[in-house]
Amino acid sequence: MIRFANKEDIPSIKELWNIAFPEEPDFNGYFFENIFDFNNTLVLIKDNKVVSMAQMMPYELKNIGKVTYIYGAATNPKYRKQGLMSKLLNKSFEIDVENGVIASILIPANKPLYDFYGKLGYETCFFANKYTYKAFDKVDEINECNDVKILSRIYNGDIVRSDAYWQTQLNMYKALGGKVFCYNNAYAIVSDKVEELMYLNDNDKEILLNSICKFLKIAAVEVTEIGNSSPVGMMKKHCEFNCGNMYMGLMYN
Repeated sequence: MIRFANKEDIPSIKELWNIAFPEEPDFNGYFFENIFDFNNTLVLIKDNKVVSMAQMMPYELKNIGKVTYIYGAATNPKYRKQGLMSKLLNKSFEIDVENGVIASILIPANKPLYDFYGKLGYETCFFANKYTYKAFDKVDEINECNDVKILSRIYNGDIVRSDAYWQTQLNMYKALGGKVFCYNNAYAIVSDKVEELMYLNDNDKEILLNSICKFLKIAAVEVTEIGNSSPVGMMKKHCEFNCGNMYMGLMYN
């Protein structure tokens, strides 16, 4: 049976989540306390328990329309290799079409998953530049940024980000020890690396990255920014349109 979750499913969903994603227990706890919505969780029931699941988070692509972000897709190890995730995702596609959602998007965790999702009709449409930035002496004082208007003005990715979205991200990074730094027309979302860098000119970018390295007391930092050097995410289109070379990030990935 495939259906949306109810409150009674939450303990088994948490159990499966922690089995599938054990790497970040602090994030897992925060996610379930502050972000998780069982109403968006599609589950597959077998032997009277949740054995496969996926979040169907509503998002919007600029100039394209409504999409579903598949997140937290997982199957209990004892039930793998039975085609359960394929059945679950195919059901999610049916739900998308019924609700006028034009595409399903996701971020594969590794190369084999790109192959798996490709067999279900997903294609790689989202890219980024990922590199190691080595600091030099071009630094200035930088400040933490909590101004949604500033972040929205600089942001130029393809996922529509509402004020509520930004506030959720700011609250999450603050709670989990991350920081958001701004310098003029550039911002960086920082944990132990720069999770996302956005800027309107190269000079602000250089000063911001060097200042972050100085703040963190490190000689170099890993950076993710808009570009086309590394595949990031995939899209399953439910109708014909050109997805081009797009960017999405900060999707709890």
